[in-house]
Amino acid sequence: MIGPFPWDPFPPGEPEPKGPDPIHGVAFRAAVTAADAYRSVRLALRRDTGTLRVGNRFVADGRYREVGFLAVGNAANSMALAALHAVGDRLTQGFIAGPEPIPNELPFRGALIPPGWAGLPAAEEVVHAATELAQELTEQDLFLALVSPGALRALARPPEGMTDDEFARLLAGAHEAGATGREVDLIARVLGTGAVGGRLAEAAQRADSATLVVERGDGPTVVGGGPMRPVDPSERVEARAVLDRIGLLGSLPPSVRDRITPDTALPVASGPMRTRPIVVAGPNDALRAAADAVFDKGWTSRLAFLEIRDGPVAAAEQFLARSEELIRTERLGPRSRTKGVATFAMTTLGLPEGLDEGPVLGRFLATGRDLLRRREMSLGLFRTEGAIGSTEFPAGAVLGAPGDPETVVRPGVARAIPMRRGITDVGLLAVALCRRSEPSREG
Repeated sequence: MIGPFPWDPFPPGEPEPKGPDPIHGVAFRAAVTAADAYRSVRLALRRDTGTLRVGNRFVADGRYREVGFLAVGNAANSMALAALHAVGDRLTQGFIAGPEPIPNELPFRGALIPPGWAGLPAAEEVVHAATELAQELTEQDLFLALVSPGALRALARPPEGMTDDEFARLLAGAHEAGATGREVDLIARVLGTGAVGGRLAEAAQRADSATLVVERGDGPTVVGGGPMRPVDPSERVEARAVLDRIGLLGSLPPSVRDRITPDTALPVASGPMRTRPIVVAGPNDALRAAADAVFDKGWTSRLAFLEIRDGPVAAAEQFLARSEELIRTERLGPRSRTKGVATFAMTTLGLPEGLDEGPVLGRFLATGRDLLRRREMSLGLFRTEGAIGSTEFPAGAVLGAPGDPETVVRPGVARAIPMRRGITDVGLLAVALCRRSEPSREG
């Protein structure tokens, strides 16, 4: 049985959320707990009565002499600690790279990787350490790649013919020109060097390997640039089409443009793909848990969208428009058996992985504030990776309609529902609540 986790965002036994936003608090707590990277990795890595579970494989507990790991991304610390608790003293080598300092509980080397665009010079240290670690392991060993959003900044190096700054400007320019977050991540995976595009798998050819991934809905292949999975020819074609569509293909240096030639027989990375990445936590986990928790409190739960990939303004408009449709369908009234209607969606707000969502989180809420028309309605947007990066917008933020008597919302400011620390990153959870109207007291 998996015991309590010392970094739990909402430790067991804490009182249920109170104050003006208790149902938002219930949804937030349930979503983050269900997508907890520590808990998810502990379920994927287990030792029990002579058997070691590694993802979807079961081997004899004595199969491996040593276990080495790379934990990288926003959930790096949590994933590394889970591996340590699951594997024990057989976990002899490791390297951790993420946006938070490595705690004392993890006796391994590491690097601090703040939010931002790929093309970070400090990624050279991470790539070197990860490659060296993977190469030292033998046929008797296991290499664990523990990858979460934000890993791309730590693993991607610029292609030959571009500097770090030029690579970062290319990715930022692609996003500004209309490429989605997933498309930008794909461009970085296809064009980048370092440990992306399956290059880490090349270094770990002798050892057995497993890749455990936390993802935001864009698929496990693009998270962190896919360090253990070679680039597929169709991905190269897609990346070229994106760059052509947004008008940046011609601006690439010839050596870089040649990497995405239409010749699908040309390999980009030659590393083997022996195992597919295993998703241990994703948006579905957060959505399902939030909806179930609110339903248990007597509310009607409805899925607005599984995922919204558009930017903050369009995402807020889509989410509230769909929420209004769902609320009207329920015909809420004083005699309704439900306490209200709750609608849910996961969103990336159109951002590539590794960027701080704070500024666009604020734009989503500001747009939502302008669109709210019911005094019984409130809107929440919740980060699932905690207060990483910008402190202006907290991990969880809730606002109500201008006429909500319990809400005082100044421009750009919302009530905060705090989380103790970042533990995963499966995107942002949007929640709209519409309370049942109270019976009239007249007569």
